[in-house]
Amino acid sequence: MAAHQDFVLTFWNDEMLQQEVRSAFQRKMQWVIPAADSRALWYWSVLSNLNGRYSIPEDATISAVREALTQGLKKSAFDRLKAVTDLSGEELAQVVRVPTRTLARREKFKPDESERILRIASAFQRTLDVFEDVDKARRWFSSPSRALGNETPLKFCDTEPGAEEVMHLLGRIEHGVFT
Repeated sequence: MAAHQDFVLTFWNDEMLQQEVRSAFQRKMQWVIPAADSRALWYWSVLSNLNGRYSIPEDATISAVREALTQGLKKSAFDRLKAVTDLSGEELAQVVRVPTRTLARREKFKPDESERILRIASAFQRTLDVFEDVDKARRWFSSPSRALGNETPLKFCDTEPGAEEVMHLLGRIEHGVFT
């Protein structure tokens, strides 16, 4: 039996060379977390992590993120999110709202499904950023939270307001506010 490989987190800071950043995104078991305040750069880093390759354009704007979602994410993005979260395909498909049978045939996701995948991945990336540990992030993301009405953060990400509440809760945790 092969040893279990797990994701390694790389925290992207201003001191990293561009080539180091590109290389980190291309490593199979790597998830890169930027230290940037730009929402566009954050979303592009999530997309790059989902794609398993550096795909941040020179003009990393929210409009460009929207265009990428309109084109639809590939099935490999779903598979990569499933791997980093360590969730079953059924659990993730339920929150993305794609029937499991459809998922088996799907090569590319529709724009609305792609947006939901990005939403979940963005919330999980923020969870990784706050906990700085893959296992702790996975446990928190899939465990019921009193602050979320005893729902899991994953389940709460099924809507935009729910995902915003998860992000808000993570901000409180990061700043040591009792939740």
